[in-house]
Amino acid sequence: MAEAIVGLVILKLGSALVTEFSKSLLLFSKEEASLLLALRSDMEEIKSEMEMIQAFIRHADITMAGDERTAVWVAQVREIAYYIEDIIDDFTYSVGEQISVCGMGGVGKTTLVAKVYKSEQIVQHFQWRAWVTVSKSYNKNDILRSIIKELFHEKKEMIPQGTDGMNTKELAENLHGCLVDQRYLIVLDDVWDVSLWSEIKDVFNTSKRRIMFTTRNSEIATSLASSSDRVFNLKPLQDDEARKLFCSIAFRGDRGGICPTELEDLAKETINKCDGLPLAIVTLGGLLRTKKMSNILMLSFHDLPHYLKNCFLYCSAFPEDYRIKRKRIIRLWVAEGFIEERDGMTMEEIAEQYLNQLILRNMLFDDKRNVWGRLKLCKMHDIVREVAISISKKQKFPTTGVRRISVAEVNDTIQEELGKMSRLRSLLVFATNVFNIKTSLGFKLLRVLDLQDALIDSIPDELGDLFNLRFLGLRNTKVKMLPKRLKRLQNLQTLNLVYSNVEKIPNGVTKLPNLRHVFLQNSFQDGLWIVKTKPKHVWVSKELQTLQGISSSNEVVRQVGDLTQLRSFAIVDVRESQGTKLCASIKKMKFLHTLRIQATDTGKAPLVLETLDPPPPLLQTLSLGGRLQGTLPRWFNSLINLKILRLKLSGLKEDPLLSLKSLPNLVVITLKNAYDGEELCIQADGFPSLKELWLVELSHLKQITIEEGAMQSLKEFNLMMCKELKTVPQGIERLTTLQELYLQEMAEELLERMRGEQAVDRQKISHIPVVKHAVKIDGRWKTERFHKVCLILFNFLNFTFFDVF
Repeated sequence: MAEAIVGLVILKLGSALVTEFSKSLLLFSKEEASLLLALRSDMEEIKSEMEMIQAFIRHADITMAGDERTAVWVAQVREIAYYIEDIIDDFTYSVGEQISVCGMGGVGKTTLVAKVYKSEQIVQHFQWRAWVTVSKSYNKNDILRSIIKELFHEKKEMIPQGTDGMNTKELAENLHGCLVDQRYLIVLDDVWDVSLWSEIKDVFNTSKRRIMFTTRNSEIATSLASSSDRVFNLKPLQDDEARKLFCSIAFRGDRGGICPTELEDLAKETINKCDGLPLAIVTLGGLLRTKKMSNILMLSFHDLPHYLKNCFLYCSAFPEDYRIKRKRIIRLWVAEGFIEERDGMTMEEIAEQYLNQLILRNMLFDDKRNVWGRLKLCKMHDIVREVAISISKKQKFPTTGVRRISVAEVNDTIQEELGKMSRLRSLLVFATNVFNIKTSLGFKLLRVLDLQDALIDSIPDELGDLFNLRFLGLRNTKVKMLPKRLKRLQNLQTLNLVYSNVEKIPNGVTKLPNLRHVFLQNSFQDGLWIVKTKPKHVWVSKELQTLQGISSSNEVVRQVGDLTQLRSFAIVDVRESQGTKLCASIKKMKFLHTLRIQATDTGKAPLVLETLDPPPPLLQTLSLGGRLQGTLPRWFNSLINLKILRLKLSGLKEDPLLSLKSLPNLVVITLKNAYDGEELCIQADGFPSLKELWLVELSHLKQITIEEGAMQSLKEFNLMMCKELKTVPQGIERLTTLQELYLQEMAEELLERMRGEQAVDRQKISHIPVVKHAVKIDGRWKTERFHKVCLILFNFLNFTFFDVF
């Protein structure tokens, strides 16, 4: 064993001396280079001594077997070798590299790097990861802010409070504090200016970094990379590759990817126009596939049905590479009047069909889906977006998007651009600097005003004069008061105040007759909604489909039963005495698919929900925050369509998983401080569709048993702050589909059973690709990963990404 580790150290020393020094001498100043040369001499001396020690150990194994002094000495050598190995690894990473990828738009740069970024081995190895799209128009602070958000998003941790309001220095300090002494990978996608890296590189002057860039400019790629051999120039596809890809898209299905004889010439002409660009090939192939093969096809924007054209063009109003939320774009389309009504369907349901059609045609692409496969985020590729913008200008399509630009440019640009569009209907503001909202209130026909994330703290009274306004978005703004004249907006459909500072709703707003979606949540803390916005009257619109964050009162729980069209309902501050009346009202909501109920004085005040029988038949998401009656209500067994269940502060005495096992469609279960028992049992064949299980702050839990055939679709198992759990869940080795076991602030006894190759429970978790434990030390999160030293080899399109972990 000692000889093996010494041999590994010798190999690593050799690699560091040959490879890392040659790279680092190119990267550092003369002073730094001279220090490195001195270090090289020391490392060569250590390598020589280790070779002598290795030879002695070989001799000792043969001639001194059983000698106690030799055994002690060998053990000491082994410890020193481990220590040296750690130093070498730190040095290897301390030079920090920049694995650049360049090529023209649509050639597949982002797709290639994304495969590396999302690969199992990369996810295992790097403690922090972030992917940020830069684009032509970037702001230094926006980039740093986005990196912080992505880092914490990837680790499934709360983004530090106040991030949106931080200045450059604060952002840099925050980032540096997170990444120092950590292994991390940052991908900066679509870089257009070499000065970007020079502006932010000091923030990343830490050890163990890996930075990847994608760019269309080969000169920028060379400038950004650590050395010329770190540049990968991605070439367009060869003719045979392009044809194979095109046919696999255009003629898949019953034709098996084979082009019909009568379309050979058309296919060849189309492929030639794509110039080997995979995106263009996939997009045009998708268009061809959607048409009947008996006709000569027109592969253009005009091929879209009339009802999709406006929807498609509207998406170009979002910034380049913007991740568009499904729910947001649907509500915007409805507000714009793009959706044709049909009997038996809401306009939102029809709009979702439109969105899926655009994705099937590759005009948009899905960026993220939820755990049961429903679209959550989508994107418009930059090339497709450029085409859409061009068409919009020619057709004078009445939308505009304000990019992330400085204060002066925001005002000047708005006045200049909007002056050309006297009949403006939609204004989407993506500026993250201070924005003067008054510049947009000279347009009486405005239908959409979405100010999400804009740095504004007030709304002028003139807003009430926009009689045509359908959509008002103030999400994540610092607005505190709404204008009194807001009640004049008789056509308003969506009012979004989530994460704003609004605490008072003006009189009359709750009576607006056309409201369809209302969001009132001010903040989210420790898994619970905080709602300060408390209108004096009950919302009365019979069109309401979404009402989230309403504060409970005797009048509210009685009258919400009249809102029979609700699809999503969230209520907080529910008192024990209001439970029965609330249940009676909810039972009238036959179309409800999302329900969130939160008790007042959560954790102490009980939620009285036994009379919610039968529950709404279409319920898919249920979140309950508050003390139940020791066990789950009987009506839980009838929730056959339920997909997501979150229970918090429930005070359950009986194992809830025994009651829930028969629900066939559950894909996510979260129990947070919800169960006071010592044992949980997932019985045989239970939860066939479950993909995520979250067990959080179950302070008395000592044992988890997983029986044969249970949870056979599980992907993520999260155990957090269950301090009494000191053994690995019994039967976890049966979860063959499990991709990640995430532990947070768990007992040291549990961790010791998993550490090292000979640990008691090591074999039980050996099949799980990602096993990690996070703990907060001195205000910083530290992550320990349970995996072997390994070689990672990526081969994509004849280019090899190689690294040693």
